[in-house]
Amino acid sequence: MGTIRFKVSYAKAIETLVWLAKMKPEIDIYHVAKVLFYADKMHLNKYLRPIIGDDYVRMPYGPVPSGVLNLIKKNMWLSPNQLRIIKASLDIDDADNFKLTALRDPDMDYFSKSDIECLTDALNKYGNLSFDQLYELTHSEKCYSETAPNEKIDYALWIDENDPLRDETLDHMRELSQYVQM
Repeated sequence: MGTIRFKVSYAKAIETLVWLAKMKPEIDIYHVAKVLFYADKMHLNKYLRPIIGDDYVRMPYGPVPSGVLNLIKKNMWLSPNQLRIIKASLDIDDADNFKLTALRDPDMDYFSKSDIECLTDALNKYGNLSFDQLYELTHSEKCYSETAPNEKIDYALWIDENDPLRDETLDHMRELSQYVQM
């Protein structure tokens, strides 16, 4: 049937990072990755789409949104405009676990009501957990355990097994993912 992938919106990813840093000043890169993972998982199961459409990769410490990681680490292959926006939007302390501090308010026009609902729920539920707690939780996820190390996680693995509409949901996601950039 093919792997389900979405097209990441770097503009929305930046606004999401600003939102997270505004809501939880000095949130670190590990918590950003895990809060986004759970927010996307919630949103995918409730609303049939992720929030930013990033590619999550199975890494040793859990699922990592690769585009977000590239933004936080200011990878040189990003466009000059993306790098400029990141620099103007966030103070990123790379000497202290890449802690983020917002330099401005997020542009809320990028978000739907359901995006904020799931981001808020995930931040409240996972934002204050310890590294070890998040490690254990993410490593127990089916989508993590069924993906090879350093490989992209198929969004199909994120859909709850007990969802009675799972097959229809997957068909819808396969269709949607071909055309929509988050």
